[in-house]
Amino acid sequence: MIPHPIKSKTQQFYAFAQTINQTKIAPVLSTFRNIKTALQLQIAKLSLEKLFFAERKAVGNSFFVVIVAALLLVSCQKEELSDPVLNSTTSGDLSASALINTPPKVNAGPMRVVVYPASTSATLSGNASDADGGITYRWKQTDGPATANIAQPTRPGTAVTNLKPGLYTFVLVATDKKGASNTDTTTVTVLEKVTWNIEGVTREALVHPSSRNSGSAPVIIAFHGHGSTDVHYAEKEFELSWPEAIVVYPQGLPTKSGGDKTGKQPGWQNSVGEVNSRTGIKDQDLKFFDAMLTKLEQRYNANLNQVFVHGWSDGGDFIYNVLWTARGSKLAALAPTGATLKTIDGKRTMPVIHAAGTDDTRVSFSKQQQSSKNDRILDKCSSTGTLWAKGPGGLLGTHYDSPINDHVVFLQYDGGHIFPSTVQPEMVKFFKEIAGFK
Repeated sequence: MIPHPIKSKTQQFYAFAQTINQTKIAPVLSTFRNIKTALQLQIAKLSLEKLFFAERKAVGNSFFVVIVAALLLVSCQKEELSDPVLNSTTSGDLSASALINTPPKVNAGPMRVVVYPASTSATLSGNASDADGGITYRWKQTDGPATANIAQPTRPGTAVTNLKPGLYTFVLVATDKKGASNTDTTTVTVLEKVTWNIEGVTREALVHPSSRNSGSAPVIIAFHGHGSTDVHYAEKEFELSWPEAIVVYPQGLPTKSGGDKTGKQPGWQNSVGEVNSRTGIKDQDLKFFDAMLTKLEQRYNANLNQVFVHGWSDGGDFIYNVLWTARGSKLAALAPTGATLKTIDGKRTMPVIHAAGTDDTRVSFSKQQQSSKNDRILDKCSSTGTLWAKGPGGLLGTHYDSPINDHVVFLQYDGGHIFPSTVQPEMVKFFKEIAGFK
């Protein structure tokens, strides 16, 4: 524990004074023992000055040294004694318990995802605890659109209204009755639901607009796995790692897959030219992709030279084997996870970051390793890699350099057919490197 600077220096002079003259310097010792506030400090200084002139002859040089030191201490510590911890002290001494006040423990609550325009509000659920009790709260917004209204900013739980699409940051400040404060931060992501009509079939996606005030913005499109939804996959929150990017979470349609022979669950087409068994539309997801790019450019000022795609599981197979084959010229980089590449034939060179769980039994780890190896063959990468990332949960990224600047990263992590939270930031890091975005 770090001692309070006022107390430690006072104790040093006090001890020194005791060794010189116990009788004559009693007033000085008393002064040191009882200094607590700025007002008392001024009074103490005046008293010490009086003692200095009255007692100098009687006590001699040693007492003179103590008095001078005391006056220097008093003069130099004015600002330090304005510490609210000292001001709140009520006891007659400077004991450790009186000087130390631990700030409250505060939690701003979970991050929220809101779908606009169906909803324009969210609930902030914070809390705090403190041994002394008497906590006061204050919510404040530190980032995001200026439209938000905090209904009850002095309560731990409050509604936030008038939200528009964007990423909001809120800070909860908790203060105890002695004036010590602590903070915690949470976010509210407001995604806009956007729809398209593809040959009479309504398609939808959730869109996070770029936080940039001017200029075109890069794009990340994240395709969910089979049986999932855009709302659920939006919990990956790519926009937190890259707020300047336009982030899109498309919704798949019921589609046949290896584990869903009748096509009851939403997913993505498995091959180029596929006709959906329910809608009868050929290449329905490729057409959806084209329609998304058109609207993203017109409505959100997307930079179509920086379109990055990620896919998880079935979504990963879609970007690997359909998008890369049929729309490779429109892509800046790929980020498949829990997926396999069927062939590199007919594909253009492309930067790729492939993530895989070492214990994945649904899509074997060895097959995913081979897929990444095929990426490197196509991109003419070096045979040996270098460390690119390392993190908790066995996260290990290996970078393979390419003479044609189409680099490949293989990112592995402990676990099965899962998508851990440590992976998304690394994918965004890769996208930023390709885009030259710092």
